[in-house]
Amino acid sequence: MTDTTHRALLQSSAVCDSMCNKHATISGQPNLSFFAQVKEFFVKMFSTVDWPPRWHCGSWTDFHGWLYILSDLSIWAAYFAIPFLLYRMVKKRKDIPFHTIFFLFIAFILLCGTTHLLDAIIFWWPAYRLSALVRMLTGIVSIFTVYALYKIMPMVYNLRTLSDVEAEITERKKAEQEAETRLVMQHAAEELMARKDEFMSIASHELKTPITSVKASLQIIERIAEKDGNMQEAAPFVSKAVKQVNKLTEIIHDLMDVTRIQGGKLELVKTEFDLMEMISEAVEQCGADDRHEVTIEGDEVVMIHADRNRLEQVVSNLLTNAFKYSDESKPVTISVAKLRDGSVKVEVIDRGIGIPTNKIEHIFDRFYRVDNSSKYFTGIGLGLYISSEIVKRHNGEIGVNSTAGEGSTFWFIV
Repeated sequence: MTDTTHRALLQSSAVCDSMCNKHATISGQPNLSFFAQVKEFFVKMFSTVDWPPRWHCGSWTDFHGWLYILSDLSIWAAYFAIPFLLYRMVKKRKDIPFHTIFFLFIAFILLCGTTHLLDAIIFWWPAYRLSALVRMLTGIVSIFTVYALYKIMPMVYNLRTLSDVEAEITERKKAEQEAETRLVMQHAAEELMARKDEFMSIASHELKTPITSVKASLQIIERIAEKDGNMQEAAPFVSKAVKQVNKLTEIIHDLMDVTRIQGGKLELVKTEFDLMEMISEAVEQCGADDRHEVTIEGDEVVMIHADRNRLEQVVSNLLTNAFKYSDESKPVTISVAKLRDGSVKVEVIDRGIGIPTNKIEHIFDRFYRVDNSSKYFTGIGLGLYISSEIVKRHNGEIGVNSTAGEGSTFWFIV
């Protein structure tokens, strides 16, 4: 070290000692009040007369000093770049949660960077008051940031992880595949139903003519047998044939009705008529006197506006169903009651085998039979379906209350 450099260091050390070893004073006046000190702090915020530049305070070598300065400047540059990138990210991605905490971090990092910038500048410009103020602001913002971070921690813990998102995507794909499978199956079922409807239409048309012819021929034979004493033995067989043909005719009529229903062509011809009279005729046509005792309860005359033939078809279907599933020794009751809203409720009550609870919801489905395996109960499962469609087209309701082993009550409201 040269003598000149040694003397310069001694002089700077002396200046540093003379300025840094002072007691706390304001304008050379010791022991002033706290508020006076605060006032003096802000008034002389940018004043540097009370301190020497950091280069002149202490024994700094060029390497040590510039290492300190460049380190602070590099930290300041990074601390100013990070908030800029965070700000751009928050602005472009509106879906990022917790915007407040991001802006607090931006302020905190900017202030931290400013403290490092001032720390480097103090080597030439000893603005210690400004540095203290910036550090205080940094501390305040840091505390608020810590508090805000603490408040959002429970919400952060509840955020979905990448594995959660992947699991959700997998579930969605699985659900979509299942939906596609169901859609394919639905289309297949609709196509099958369309083919079934086509079959019923064709079958109804193709079978109607020959069966009508057979029925007419058998009726003629029956009349001849009744007139000719030699044919009396054939008469029961002919009657049985007519009965079976009548059943086939009923099936064809049912198939035709289903075709009309599916095609939206089931038309109603509404007139004013006595419901009680119609029910009595339906009971008589069902042959109740030969098989079951039927009791009709209600007013003598109940006038309604509806399609008489179609409602008679409903009553006949419900009666036939009651006869089919109950013993001949057990009576069947038909109850007719007027409701407060002006509508009429008809109930067909039997004391038969009843319907299991798990099958009631399907009882009005097309082609549904409670016991498909039974050979004792005939039918193709269309009567109740047709009845429900007729009632619905009257803007009415139809239903059933049943207990297995005790009987059923089929009812409709029109």
